[in-house]
Amino acid sequence: MDSLKQEDETMAFDGNFVHALLGELEVLKWGKINRIQQIDETSMVFKVRSAGSNHNLLISAHPMYARFHLTTHKYEFPFEPPMFLRVARKHLEGGIIQEIRQLGNDRRVEIHIQSRNEIGDEIRRILILEIMGRHSNIVITDADYRILDGVKHLTPNNNSRTIMPGFDYTAPPTEDKLNPRTDAIEELPSKIDFNAGRLNRQILSNVEGFSPLFVKEVEHNAGYFTIRNIVPAIRETMEKAENIKPVMYTDGDRDIFYFTPLSHLGEAYETYGSLSQLMDDYYHDRYRKSLIKQKAQDYLHLIEREYEKTERKVEKLKEDLAEAAEKDKYQKYGEMLTAFMHQVKPYDESIEVIDYYTDEPLEIPLDKNLSASDNAQKYYKRYNKLKTRENSAAVQLDRAREDLEYFAGLLHQMDSITTEEEVDEIREELAEQGIIKNNRKQSSKKKKNKIQLHAYRTTGGLDVLVGKNNKQNDYLTSRKAQNNHLWFHTKDIPGSHVVITHPASEIEDQDILEAAMLAAYHSKAQESESVPVDYTEIKHVHKVSGAKPGFVTYTDQKTVHVTPMKSKVEQMESGRTN
Repeated sequence: MDSLKQEDETMAFDGNFVHALLGELEVLKWGKINRIQQIDETSMVFKVRSAGSNHNLLISAHPMYARFHLTTHKYEFPFEPPMFLRVARKHLEGGIIQEIRQLGNDRRVEIHIQSRNEIGDEIRRILILEIMGRHSNIVITDADYRILDGVKHLTPNNNSRTIMPGFDYTAPPTEDKLNPRTDAIEELPSKIDFNAGRLNRQILSNVEGFSPLFVKEVEHNAGYFTIRNIVPAIRETMEKAENIKPVMYTDGDRDIFYFTPLSHLGEAYETYGSLSQLMDDYYHDRYRKSLIKQKAQDYLHLIEREYEKTERKVEKLKEDLAEAAEKDKYQKYGEMLTAFMHQVKPYDESIEVIDYYTDEPLEIPLDKNLSASDNAQKYYKRYNKLKTRENSAAVQLDRAREDLEYFAGLLHQMDSITTEEEVDEIREELAEQGIIKNNRKQSSKKKKNKIQLHAYRTTGGLDVLVGKNNKQNDYLTSRKAQNNHLWFHTKDIPGSHVVITHPASEIEDQDILEAAMLAAYHSKAQESESVPVDYTEIKHVHKVSGAKPGFVTYTDQKTVHVTPMKSKVEQMESGRTN
C-alpha cells in the first residue's frame, strides 16, 4: 500500500475488525457442523447448530471479497461438490467447534474442531482462514498442522511456502510486526524515523493488523505524530474502538465500512445491528454483481464473436456486389461477339469491334481454345451468374446490416446489465434467435417471472418507463404502453425504448426534454452532448413482422437534442415496475 490515497476498501476488514468480529462468533463455540456447502471455487457456507439455534458461517478466500461472517442470505451451490468440499465434509462435518482464535492481531484465524474418523476415534482438525486479498486461502490441517487440503494450492517450486496435501503448514511470510494489543507496541517509537516522513506508512510497516483507515483515525486523534504521542494515540484509539458499532460511510463513489465509528470520516450514513449483518449486506451485493458480470461476460464474448463474424460477412457481400457490378460488361461482350462473330478468326486472343451503342472501339478478350459462339456463351453465362449473385448478395447484405445493427444494440445492452433477470432475458433472446442452444428448464423457469421495467419520474410528476434490453423494449412498446403515450428513442443510435405513460396531449415540454434525456442516457451516446432523440405517439410505432427483437419503425416523429446527465437520471429514478 503506497499511500492512504490508494487505500483499498477491503482493508476496512483489518486485524482490528477481525478481533471485534470474533466476539460475535462466540455463539458458534461448542456448535456442531451439520453441513458444509461450497458457493464457488473460493467460498463456503458452514451450517452450524449451536445453543438451540441454526447459524450459517460464510468463509471466503475470494481475491476481492475475502472474509468470514455469519450470513442470512441464500446462495446457490454447484451440483457436483468440488474436491476441497469433499475433503471438508469428510474431516469437518459432524465436528464440534471448540475454539475460534485470532493469530496475534492479524487477519488470520484458526477454528479448532473436534471430530471423529471413520472408525469412531476422536480426531482434531484445524480450519485456517487467511484473509490476505488476492493471496487469501482456506486450509484444513490435522492437529499437528499437516495439511489435508487447501482451497488454493501453492506448489513447492514457485512459492515461498507450500499448500498441498501432506505438507506441513507454515504461516504466510510476513514482516515481524508489533502486536498493538501487547506491551510490544511500546517499541514502536524506536522503529520510526520521524525525520523520514510518511509516518502513516511506517506505522503500517511495523504494527500488526492495522489498516490505512485505522492509522488515519489514529492520526486524526493525535493531531500529528511525535515520538511522545504516537503510542498513547494508538492506545487511545484502540480503547475507543472497544465501542463496537458497525457503521457505513460514503466517500465519493464508494462505501467504507468499519466495526466502530471513525471521527475523521464524520457522520456515518448507516449503522447495523451486528458486524455480520454489515458484512452480509456489503459483500453479498458486490458478490451478486460480480456473479452477474461473470455470467454476462460469457454472453458478451458470444455476441462480440457474432458481431465480428457479421462484420466480415458484410465486407464479403460488399466485395461480391462490387464484382457483380461488372456483369453489364460481360453482357455487352456476349452481345457484341454474337453480332460480329464472322470477324473472329481461329485462335484469336481478342477482337476489336465498334460498340454500336457508343460508336467507340471495344476490345473483347477471347479464349483462343473456344469458338466465337462458345466465347459469347461464356460471357452470357458469367453475366447471368453475376446477376444472380448480385440479387442474392443485395438481399443478404440488407439482412447482414440488420444483424450488425442488432448485435451492436446487444453489445450496448450488455454494458448496462445490473440484474440476473436482465442476464436471463439476454440468454433467452439469444436462444430464441438460435444463437445458443435453448435450455428448456431455464426457459420454463423464466416464464414464471414478469418482465420488469426501469421506472423514472419527471419533475412534472409523470411516470417514465425504460426498457434496457430487447425483451423489455418489446414488452414496453408493444404491450405495456397505450396508443396515446409518448415514445422516445435516440435517432439512428442503439438505445432503449422510453415511454411517458401519460396522454401525449397533456405532456409539457419539460417532461419531453427529461424523457428524451433518459433515452439519450440509456443509449450508446451516453457520454455525448446534444444527442438527437426522436419522439412520437405509440400509435405511430410499429413492429415489423419478422424483424429482430427490439426493431420497430415509426412515423410522425419530432426530434429534440439533449445532453445526458447522470445526476439528473439518479434524481429521477423511482425503482422497478412490471
